Amino acid sequence: MKCKVRSKLILCALSALLCAKEVVAQTPNFADMNGLQPITSSPEVGGTYMSDEDMNFGADNEVLFETNTNSPVPMIQQNSSNVAVPPQSKNEIGSSTKADTLTATLQQQAKQKLSDVKLPDVSGTWVDQLATSVPEVMAQKNKDNAELSDDEVDSADSTLTGLMNGSRGVNSKRSNASVFDISGIMLRMNLAQADKAMMVRGFKRVSQKMEIPNFIKWRNEETCRNNGVVGYERLMNCVVEIAKKNNYQYVETAKYAKYSTKEEIEIKLTSNFTGNKIYRIMYKSMSGKVVGSGAKAAYLRNIKVYDFWKKVNQKYGNPDNKEEVTWGLGMNKPYMKASTGFLVLEDPMLRELDYTRMSREDQRFMNTDLYSF
Repeated sequence: MKCKVRSKLILCALSALLCAKEVVAQTPNFADMNGLQPITSSPEVGGTYMSDEDMNFGADNEVLFETNTNSPVPMIQQNSSNVAVPPQSKNEIGSSTKADTLTATLQQQAKQKLSDVKLPDVSGTWVDQLATSVPEVMAQKNKDNAELSDDEVDSADSTLTGLMNGSRGVNSKRSNASVFDISGIMLRMNLAQADKAMMVRGFKRVSQKMEIPNFIKWRNEETCRNNGVVGYERLMNCVVEIAKKNNYQYVETAKYAKYSTKEEIEIKLTSNFTGNKIYRIMYKSMSGKVVGSGAKAAYLRNIKVYDFWKKVNQKYGNPDNKEEVTWGLGMNKPYMKASTGFLVLEDPMLRELDYTRMSREDQRFMNTDLYSF
């Protein structure tokens, strides 16, 4: 029995081996179907289409084929932060960004020297004359930053002062207001000359004011009281009589008017200590003041205002100070000031001279004989 069982097992094994060989023989060769050679590194087995060098990846590429054993996600779906990137140097980064900016380009162009550029010769032309006439350009000729001479500094200062005055409306050449006149009246004229000039222009004297210097008036009042004069009117009459006797009373103010053109002129005079001269002339015109707010009133007003300033410009010229509309040499010297329908011509120096003369006269009166001890 045992021999039969063994023989059956041997027959089954042989039949199984035969079946396996038949299956292997019937299996197609996919490599031959595609016309490809088998992959092998040995030249003895049917040749190779990929060598060992082709299969040798670098150190950088080995990272791409690493697998993360801790994560079930395939390599192609992993985050790119895990991929190592070779570091770059700071110099390479700075050069790549800075070289492309506009600021760096402009700085490089500014550092370039233009000594090789040939400029045209402008000597003897108007360009050369214009360059030499400007003080700032003359100062830049000294490349060693040498100091300018006194003459060049003075010319530069005068030019700068002229430009500043021109921007402010101040003329460098001022007018001498002492030779100006208003309707024929000039400064330092006496009353008789003023009356004659006003008569020629059609003006009439409408009022005048007499005055006595205060220090003389007060001394005369004391003298009249000591002589027994009582009462205000009698006292004033006594003071005036003494002042007239000693030639201290003078015409302080006189007014002239021309009613046909609505013009008025008022003059101020100094005391007799300086010859009773005119030191201030005020002109006033009411013709420019037109009543009404309609088109007709505005038209007439504009015509009169324009005519006033046109005549001022024709007679006195452009003002020395256009902002304040004044003519004169400045400081304490005669000047004239204008506004629409109004003119003032004054000599402050003459007025101060009159005060000085009165002060000296007052000191002379201090030497009295009231005390005999």
